[in-house]
Amino acid sequence: MKIKNNMSWLDRIIRVFLSGICIYIGFVDKSLINDPLLGALVGGFGIFNLLVFMVGFCPAYTLAGINTAKKT
Repeated sequence: MKIKNNMSWLDRIIRVFLSGICIYIGFVDKSLINDPLLGALVGGFGIFNLLVFMVGFCPAYTLAGINTAKKT
């Protein structure tokens, strides 16, 4: 099964920056979030978005019917 790209490059660049911020807040700087579970969730969200960035396919976009990729 081939996964179809549904994200534009601008969307992917924004996502990688937000992923870095979430990973930093969740796993690196523990003083920003005092709850370990919440920190792990924020960090995990960042890791998930980093994977979505690398693949170029967002499952939530498919469920919502969104496609920011260029139409060819």
